[in-house]
Amino acid sequence: MLLASLQNVSRDYGIQTVLKDVTLKISSKQKLGLIGPNGSGKTTILKILLGIEPPSKGISFLRKDLKVGYVPQYVDYEEDSLVLDYILAEYNHLAAVLHKREDRLSQVTEVEMDKSLQEYQQARDAYDCINGDNYVNRAKAMLDAFDLAGKENQRIILLSGGERNVLSMAKALLSKPDLLILDEPANHLDYLGIAWLEEFLKRFKGALLVVSHNRYLLDRVVNGILYLEDGRVTYYDGGYSDFRATQLRNLLAQQSDYIANQKRLAQLEALVNKFAQLARTYDDPKWGKRLRARRSQLERERKQAVEKPTIKESSIKAHFSSESSKANIALQLHGYNKAFGELKLFEDVNLNITCGERIALVGPNGCGKTTLLRDIVNNGAWENPVIRVGPSLRIGYAAQEQEILQGNRTILEEIMATAPMSRKEASAILARFQFRSEDFKKKISKLSGGERNRLQLARLIVLKPNFLILDEPTNHIDISAREDIEEMLEDFDGTILVVSHDRYFLDKIANRVVEVCNKQLISYPGNFTEYWYSRKETILHTDGSITKRRKSRERKTSKQLHGKELRELELKIRKLEQEKLNLEFVIAETFANREHNKGRRISKQLERLRTRLSDLYEKWIEVYG
Repeated sequence: MLLASLQNVSRDYGIQTVLKDVTLKISSKQKLGLIGPNGSGKTTILKILLGIEPPSKGISFLRKDLKVGYVPQYVDYEEDSLVLDYILAEYNHLAAVLHKREDRLSQVTEVEMDKSLQEYQQARDAYDCINGDNYVNRAKAMLDAFDLAGKENQRIILLSGGERNVLSMAKALLSKPDLLILDEPANHLDYLGIAWLEEFLKRFKGALLVVSHNRYLLDRVVNGILYLEDGRVTYYDGGYSDFRATQLRNLLAQQSDYIANQKRLAQLEALVNKFAQLARTYDDPKWGKRLRARRSQLERERKQAVEKPTIKESSIKAHFSSESSKANIALQLHGYNKAFGELKLFEDVNLNITCGERIALVGPNGCGKTTLLRDIVNNGAWENPVIRVGPSLRIGYAAQEQEILQGNRTILEEIMATAPMSRKEASAILARFQFRSEDFKKKISKLSGGERNRLQLARLIVLKPNFLILDEPTNHIDISAREDIEEMLEDFDGTILVVSHDRYFLDKIANRVVEVCNKQLISYPGNFTEYWYSRKETILHTDGSITKRRKSRERKTSKQLHGKELRELELKIRKLEQEKLNLEFVIAETFANREHNKGRRISKQLERLRTRLSDLYEKWIEVYG
């Protein structure tokens, strides 16, 4: 059943056209991911679907009486709003209207009675539609389910960013929506929160439209991708990895058609030249007629020619260059402690990182990851017996809160203050990170989070560090730019210590995971997926907020799979995931090298591998899902 759609929708803001002839459909129980570059118009599409903004052209359709739950990227609330008041806002409004209509019934005259009865019935229907008599109890139960019990009378401003996200989702779900629309729901959630969100969305019974840059979430949850680029939307079956593979296959097929088409045009052009020569040599009207026919054919086929395929240029065009370190030790923590009053974050911690290692530092929000990184940056030195940094290492730091940037400076002033350089050199560096000449005079205090992160990375290019310490470097950055940053870091031959909740990013960058657990640092070899499979069951058992959601599934797990079988299943998934990444890389190379026959063969291998992976994940979902 069709729930919502856009038909040839365009949206203009003054002279700027954001959307051009966008057409999309959302059907019952369909789960779609909407992706595209920052500023491409994703949120605009959501607002047009919801009726918040009108289209400049085209038709927006939302099924009558459809219940829609909407979770915006930024939660709007009054400064003094309490949690329970926020979640009961719709109920309080409808209950107040109903009580007003009831009171009026007891006061009206006979003449006004019919109109008052109609108004009362409308108010009663609206109240019953949200199951008003049970709404307050359901709201409290929802807060409990979302781990916000006990915070009903707390001001929203005191909640963490992740708690505000789940509060907004709890409010949206109270109406039992047929369609749930989410705009960047994973923002501010730690990796445990994102794992919970994936589970929740997989189990959601209604239709889903989610805007997200989280590639693993898209892979695990959605069955279709809407790709927005240059104002237009293209639909792809499957999750994010399916979308990327299909894009590459389409480019390979288009390249093959383009080459064949160019050969055909070259043959026709040679034939036209030959006929022109014959027409001049033999003064015969027949050759003139043949020449005109071939010229018409050549012109016609040129107009219908296959477009030359192009891989979209990188949005960030830069690479790190640094002096290699002669030291073996990058970082040593020996007896490290950290506390704020009675709150102890770390106790007698020891850690060794050797030069060239790539470490992912993980742990729930509030466990002290950012505090540890700041201590290393501010206090780390070879002479420091507690936080020892290798003597030949130059640290480059990208901060989560971007506090290393000076808010009163312009973009150009900030980059030129990093190291001696000319304006021309500074402009060239900024251009590599998507900054245009008209951006250079912008004050840093006015920049978005994504712009500040790009500026931080530009500073690192100038500093030429050989030890990168990165705290959420991909926050507020779109998928295309994330992939460019991943490529930059893959080519970096120094040491990396990174905090990120983007598991796709960590899988590409890290070769060791260090977990903050019980005020200690515990090390695990391998990337994030290997760490997660080895630790997932333990983490979920020890995290009380998730354990209560897991009990029935744990019983199911013990019945369905024994430990040995479970480990074998997870090993197979990890192996096939790595094979899939390798094949996708090879396909991209074949496209660049115009080896289209080889590309088609590998594309078929990738399709078979994806099918096998899908089957394994289905089995995995039966166990954990």
